[in-house]
This record gives sequence, C-alpha cells and structure tokens, in this order.
Amino acid sequence: MLMTGQVDIQRRTIGSATRRLTLACALMVAVGSCTATAPYVPDAPDFDIVRGADVFTAGYEGIADIYVEPVSTASIAFAGLDGIANLDPKIAFIQRGDSLIVTKDGSPFAKFTLPDPDNVQGWAKLTSAAIQAARTRSQTIAEATSDTVYDAVFDKVTAKLDRYSRYHNTAETRSAEASRNGYSGIGVTIADQNGGVVVSSVFQGSPAEESGIHAGDRIVGAKGQSTDGMSMREVATLLRGPNGSSVVIDIDRGGVEKSFAVVRRRVIEQTVSYTAIDDIAYFRISGFNRDTANALTDAIEAAKSDLGDDLPGLVLDLRQNRGGNLDEAVDLADLFVDDGPLLETRGRHPQSIQHYQADLGETVTLAPMAVLIDSGSASAAEVVAAALQDSGRALVIGARSYGKGTVQRVVKLPNRSELILTWARMHAPSGYALSGFGVFPSICTPDYGDNPSRSATALREGRLNPSEALRRRMAADSAGPLEKSALNRWCQADHPPSTDDGDTRLAVELLSDRRLFQHAFHASRVALGERPKTE
Repeated sequence: MLMTGQVDIQRRTIGSATRRLTLACALMVAVGSCTATAPYVPDAPDFDIVRGADVFTAGYEGIADIYVEPVSTASIAFAGLDGIANLDPKIAFIQRGDSLIVTKDGSPFAKFTLPDPDNVQGWAKLTSAAIQAARTRSQTIAEATSDTVYDAVFDKVTAKLDRYSRYHNTAETRSAEASRNGYSGIGVTIADQNGGVVVSSVFQGSPAEESGIHAGDRIVGAKGQSTDGMSMREVATLLRGPNGSSVVIDIDRGGVEKSFAVVRRRVIEQTVSYTAIDDIAYFRISGFNRDTANALTDAIEAAKSDLGDDLPGLVLDLRQNRGGNLDEAVDLADLFVDDGPLLETRGRHPQSIQHYQADLGETVTLAPMAVLIDSGSASAAEVVAAALQDSGRALVIGARSYGKGTVQRVVKLPNRSELILTWARMHAPSGYALSGFGVFPSICTPDYGDNPSRSATALREGRLNPSEALRRRMAADSAGPLEKSALNRWCQADHPPSTDDGDTRLAVELLSDRRLFQHAFHASRVALGERPKTE
C-alpha cells in the first residue's frame, strides 16, 4: 500500500521561540552557561515521530542559522535519509519531481510532498515521517534505537559540511561537556592497558591525589563492582558522581591490592604543567578548557617564586595541542601581549565577525619568549602562536602547524545531544587565514633533526633565516597551485612534547644566549616590517 499526502505532525510544546532561545544559549557555551533552555525529556529507546521532528528541527535550524557557508536544507535532509538507508540497503529514499518516494527493493510504498527548499521545519517533519514510514517495512530500521537513528542521520548530515563539523550523541555530549567545563569526579585520567584500565595521570590537588592514588595504578574495582572486562568508558562512569559523594576504588599496585575511599568534587582537567630547565621556565599547554588561562597564570607565579620575578626566559610548548576553548586561547595570549590585535574571526552569522584585542596593561611577564609548535598544533593553539608571533612577543620554533583555522559552535538538541558546527574562519593579527597552511615557525627545525646545536649553528652562520619563513607565510594565501603544493610539504613534523627534545633544548639555548636570541628574533620581524617589542 502506498501512503501519500502532506507531512503534518503535531509538535510538542517546544515551540519556535523556545528553539530560538535554545540556539542562542548554545552559542554561549564557549564562554558560559545558560539555564533557560527547553526542558529535557528523556528519549524512549524506540524512535518517536514527534520527538524526531523536534530533534531534526533544532539541528536543521542550527545549520541554517550559524554554519559558515549557506547550505540547502533540502540537501541536508536527503543526506540524513541516506544515513537511514545505510541501516538497511533494501530501503531507498528517492526524489521524483516535487515528491519523496520511499521504496523497498525498488518497490514504492510511501510518498510525501516536498516542502519549499528553505522550509526548515517542513524538512524536519518530512525526515521524521519518512523514517517512520521506513520502520513499517524494515525490521532493521524498526528495531534501531532512537540513538541509532539520530547517529545515522546526523553523521551523514555533518559529512556534507566541513571535516570539523560533527555530531555528539548523548554519551559523547556528556564526555565533551566534562572536557570543556569540568565534571564531578576524582581527578584522574585513565587508559586501556593490556586488557585492563589504569590511571594514566592524577590531577594536582585532586581528590585522587589527596587519597593517595598514583599514576600507573590498575583499577580492579569501583563501587563494589569488579572492573574485569569493563570498557574504559564504563569504568569512567563508575568514578564520576555527585559532588560530595564517596566512591571506594580498588587498585592493583605492583601486585598488591589496595582500596581507597575518595570523596568526589568538581574537577577540571589539567592542561598546564610547569618545570624549570636551566633557569628557563618551561610550560606545557596540552589543550584549552575553561581554566587554562588561570592555570597558566598560577604556573607563572610559581616560576617567579623559583626563578625570580624577572624570569630569564619562558618556553610555551603548544606541540600536539589540538585546541579547545577559543576564549581561553585569547585570554592566554592576552597574558603576554600588552596592546593590539590578537585575532579576527569571520563567518556568515553576524555574531561570528569578531575582533579580539589585548587589554592594555594586563601582561603577567615581559620575559623573552619562545613558542614551540608542530604539525599537531591546531585551532586554539594556532591562535596563541600567531598572536604572539605577529605581535612581536615571541619567537616561534618547530614545524608548521596543522592549519585548522576555524571556529566551532555548539548547538544543543532536545535529545541532550549536540551538533558541533563550524561558524567562522580565523585570521591572524597580520591578516592571513589560519586555515590551510597554519602558522609558519620563525625557526623551522625538522631539517636539522633532533640536534639543537645544528640549528643554532645554522642560525649563527645565516643558513637558517627566520625572515624567510614569515615571507613564505605572508605570500601563501595568494600563491598559485604549484607554490601552494610546495608550501604544504614545507616544514612538517610531529614532535611529542618533552622537556629534553631538540626543539625544547634549542629554545632553552636561545633564551640562555641573549645575543643569539635577539639575532633570531630581529631577523624574524624583518618580514613583517615591524620593530620587535621584546628587548
């Protein structure tokens, strides 16, 4: 039997005004929280046509409103239905004229009239209704949980966008929120190892550290349950819980089993570490969450206590830093830049066009700086490297960065999942786009291996010219295809962060030899035609 007619679904009480509020709140996730969102209604395991329309409407509206490029809602909806067809290859969704035909093994059994191309709510209702129709003829789709359905739809939808836009289901959203904003737990990171789960690191000042748990401990039980055969995610769920609640954790330490009663509290993943290397302050930044700038400020104060208020030099290691919270990256760069531009973002949405300036007089140190980057430095890490390089505040050493150069925003969906959508492109203070080529180091080290002396000698002898790297970067955006291809191959390397690798040792050597540092620093500024700010 062929079902025909207009799609007409009576929606629940989450109206368009509430959806607009939900979207507006979602846009503020990076800088704060918003509580005036639509109430969460838990999804039943089975897909529901009305609930589905709500979820698809919120997702499609988010893409239509904030995605960096205009995208046809019709193309998005058809991509989502392709995801459903992937669950059962016997089912197909075919456009014929102004109709959508649903078929099984080539035989049509349902027909829907297509809405206008930009009717977001109409396409959302159509998506939900077409899925419900497919459920009547496909056991595989009928038995798929609502989470499976949403995964199938939004994974295909975001595949039509850029490679940085993505969908987080409910579980992935909880994990992402914890990474961004902190969570209530014991303050450890864990990892799979030889069929078990071990503590890979313990946060400083965390409940776990205070209780005596160490990195390397194997977790064999929690909350009275054996963790044998559990996944890392299942173990993490046992460790997390409400503030003030207690959890008993059983660990194996070198063959000896011990139990620890740990009281949970709100913890934020540590992203900053500090050590002194030959009187030079070395700071490793592993990512950017809501506490990174404050954590670095505290670490710098600790370095001043160790090395004196006038730090001899400072290394900021951003290698393998994949990014994170953009506002934290700007705040971190502002710790070192006294005045001037730090970043510009440009997108389709009016609010995506932003100019970030340093706050006058807010610097925490005037110490000479070196920034380490590599091909794994991306996004917010590139913002910091470019701001410090272009402002004349730091000498950038290492390999060309990843070149992500885009800003994402979070759109919350009614099923407590989220869409991460690219909504702007980032531009360095000197104007070049961070996407594509990334940040070019002033001193490109891959050609000299892991030997800082070779790099330093090449620098002294003029064979390593810092100004050449910046000249290449400034010309990259307007280069022809062959030049761009060559630039894409230039200065690439991944260097796992270490206090004793070649790049770190070169940075320390330069900062310890003020004349050589100034030579490299002044040479790197020639390409921009500016007077260096570091003396």
